[in-house]
Amino acid sequence: MQNNYNKIVNEEKGIVGVNKTEIKYDYNMIENPGPLAEMRGNPASNFLAGKYNVRTLDEDIILYRSGKKGGLTIPGEEQNALGQWFTREPAESVAKVRIDSAVKPQWIDPKTGALTGTSPLESTYSIKIPKGTTICEGPVGYQGESYLGGESCNQIFISEPWKIKGVEPLSEIQIK
Repeated sequence: MQNNYNKIVNEEKGIVGVNKTEIKYDYNMIENPGPLAEMRGNPASNFLAGKYNVRTLDEDIILYRSGKKGGLTIPGEEQNALGQWFTREPAESVAKVRIDSAVKPQWIDPKTGALTGTSPLESTYSIKIPKGTTICEGPVGYQGESYLGGESCNQIFISEPWKIKGVEPLSEIQIK
């Protein structure tokens, strides 16, 4: 069956490829920007339409992040294992991280044109996040060009996890 927009429709599930389950978010950039909009760098802007939920973990969990190599293998590079953005699944490839998690290789200030940072993707880390940690989770926001993110790509923000007792990098695997 087809609808007016030439989309194939399954009467039971709606438009094929579209999840009918709508997730409710506590915060969004229009009605209620929430605590992340007030933080330095406005992390809320990295969520699609600023949509995210905040919760406190009731048990330890394992999350993943990709970044510069050496966090567990090169003395003096331990900081490479931690950042503030995580996913629930390990990275499949550099290309998938760049597109789905909208991670640009370079970050340019749109007002000045100045380079403000880089995001090398050489390793994926599994990180133990302890019970009691506050996490913010929502869909990845579009970052321009081919850095898409989207409703089906979730990310988790944890403010300064390196200051949280019990956060522990567990493994480092090279990604391609």
